[in-house]
Amino acid sequence: MPAIVRQTMGRTLARSLLEDIQNSSNEYYIGIGKSDLFNAEDTVIPPIDSPFEEREFRNNLQSVKKVEGSTFVAKRVNWSSGTIYAGWDDAVDPDNTTPWYVLNDAKEVYICLDHAKNLDGSPKPSMIEPNYGLLNVPYEDVFTTADGYTWKFLYSLTPETIYQFLSSNHIPVQDAESIEEGDPIEDLQAVVKAGAVGGQIISASVENGGSGYTTAPTLTVIGNGVGATAVAHISEGVVTRIEMTDFGSGYTYASFDVGGGGGYGCEIRAIVTSPNGIGFDPIDDLKTNAVLINIKPDGVVDDTFIVENSFRQMGVIKNPLTPENSPFVATSAKVLSTITLVTSSPFDSGATITGAISGAVAYVDESADAVVYYHQNESTGFAQFQVGESVTQSGVAVSGEVESLSHSNGINRFSGDVLYIENRARIRRDAEQQEDIKIVITV
Repeated sequence: MPAIVRQTMGRTLARSLLEDIQNSSNEYYIGIGKSDLFNAEDTVIPPIDSPFEEREFRNNLQSVKKVEGSTFVAKRVNWSSGTIYAGWDDAVDPDNTTPWYVLNDAKEVYICLDHAKNLDGSPKPSMIEPNYGLLNVPYEDVFTTADGYTWKFLYSLTPETIYQFLSSNHIPVQDAESIEEGDPIEDLQAVVKAGAVGGQIISASVENGGSGYTTAPTLTVIGNGVGATAVAHISEGVVTRIEMTDFGSGYTYASFDVGGGGGYGCEIRAIVTSPNGIGFDPIDDLKTNAVLINIKPDGVVDDTFIVENSFRQMGVIKNPLTPENSPFVATSAKVLSTITLVTSSPFDSGATITGAISGAVAYVDESADAVVYYHQNESTGFAQFQVGESVTQSGVAVSGEVESLSHSNGINRFSGDVLYIENRARIRRDAEQQEDIKIVITV
């Protein structure tokens, strides 16, 4: 039978995930790895949700770093002149609709309550950027710009959230409950939250414009709230748009009674906000159930990350263990197997090496003096190198003799829960580079 999982379920699970990351005794890490190619063309292969894919992710791991920040996020929508935006609607799928909110140049987030319409009811593009400061309107009030769009300010991004979380694809969304009093930017959101009015009819959708109207019909709101009023506009005998003259409050249900005007058949749907109201919680207003977590590895990160090589995979691991199977709580770790050679390593990062006696094959992730950090996966097989054998680099006449081996470094790579795997095009790291690795998990 047809069924859906409600947006509220996704947000409930996303809130639980965020709370677990931020406030629990559990430890979350982002891991990177896979310096070897996906295939001959190095075309990114979409991961498959399977035990095999998880094993390969663990086999490919280079390094892990504890999650440094986490927040709700929504898809980034930059305000752009000439673009049509939808009004917030309680009856649409947020994944399949025109955006109803924007981020302006001042890094302020506004929600569109209603867009401008032509005489025939078709939407008009937005031409004036919502910006309460430039437009000289109170930030806590709903306002309509000269192009006919009605906007409401939700919140501003702080410099800290811009630096840590803002990306080309996502906007950080701060839970109103986490606002820190005394911060001048976050105080704006606190005022908006305190002034939110629940159960408002912020707009109305003309589901059927009817026909034969010689004058605009009279609209009467029927519902369990108070104060909402509206007027209809007609064009060529058809009701084409509804203008709310008062949003009212306290409605959990509402409909419109259409009377007079000489026509018939008009049907109007009331668009009603939640009992908390727009601005009380932007997570609900922006209908998001996505959580962003990130790390910012800078160079070698106390010799726990590799430079002068690449990675193609990243993922999230919850509660990994040390090689001795105690809880791992360090900030970061390099997690590769190692060969210690009798002399300094002649091998190149990214090369393939082969054991003369064992036949073992592995990818070199890094050479550091006499130590060779390497990984094996399904493409190399898992034959083990032997102490005393000669190891040769493929394609180049260089070799070294194995003095000792270690397969347990940093963490037990097969411990903890792998919650997320992402394959990406090759990302090159160097000593001067600081990555900003962001992972967005949509529940």
